[in-house]
Amino acid sequence: MTTRTIILLSILTTLLLGCDSTVDRQKADKQLRESISGDWEIIIEKENSTNDFPPPPLFYLPHGMTISNDSIEFYLGFYKEGKDNITGKRTRLYLGNVVTYKTDKDSIIIKNPVTDNWEFEWRFISRVNDTLKLAINDTTVIRYKKLSYNLDTLPVFDQIIYSSSGCYGSCPIIDVSISKDGSVLFQGEGYVKSLGFYSGNLDTVAKNYIFNKFRRANPLKLQDNYSVGHTDDQSLTTTYIQSGKIVKTIHDYGMAGTNELIWAYIPISNIHTTTKLDSLALDEPFYPKLHYFTFKKDGLILPLEKSESFYLWTELKKSKQTDEQFT
Repeated sequence: MTTRTIILLSILTTLLLGCDSTVDRQKADKQLRESISGDWEIIIEKENSTNDFPPPPLFYLPHGMTISNDSIEFYLGFYKEGKDNITGKRTRLYLGNVVTYKTDKDSIIIKNPVTDNWEFEWRFISRVNDTLKLAINDTTVIRYKKLSYNLDTLPVFDQIIYSSSGCYGSCPIIDVSISKDGSVLFQGEGYVKSLGFYSGNLDTVAKNYIFNKFRRANPLKLQDNYSVGHTDDQSLTTTYIQSGKIVKTIHDYGMAGTNELIWAYIPISNIHTTTKLDSLALDEPFYPKLHYFTFKKDGLILPLEKSESFYLWTELKKSKQTDEQFT
């Protein structure tokens, strides 16, 4: 065997081993992505050996995510903190919910939208049935339970209206209406850059994303009211329309609602930062800022919830003014 032949065989062997190694890495990467794929909700660990969960910390928001083959949707979203150059007040810019990710052996690395850098997120430990274990360092392991939704069995809405009130602080005061055709009406009343009335349109993907978020919450099966035990928080109200009728309104003080309801608030409450909206020149019909529409009869008063009040405004806006006289 000549020296040239030996060299060629060595090169061929190296190439074959390299191909096998690449195939093995690709196979391991595929297995890891399949293991972590799904809709997941963090499990709050039990305290000692009791059967009760420890009370969540004040202002705790539930962590959940959807992992697909090439991206991860963090249900609570990403935000970039900043400061207004004029007022000096703290600002918070919503950067969306979805990030790309890559794997390195058993490590999961995300493209952080805040820093625009690739950053280690978890190390895969195991997945047993519907329980996923991920480590964020050498001592801390987080468990997630798999979520399952069948959208075919959940109600379809024609319009969703979301409203938020003020709080003891700088909570945004807004109203948002999204219809099944993708049309959007928005009012920024306080603590947002987009003050006033605006309109716009969502494409089908963006509209379905928001509607399906609320459908997962299955609002028709939820309570009418949720409330935390502290004061000075904001109230969130959502109204759901089917066939021109209000079928449900949920008043949520302090984000005490179900996890799915809280997750649905995130994209709709930030729609003015993710969607091109055009300013409406005239505030017509009149909308009672800092107050809501009410119905009065004799000595009785029926106040509407904030989202119901904005729904009435959206209906009046589509109507024609007449000179009809009523008794």
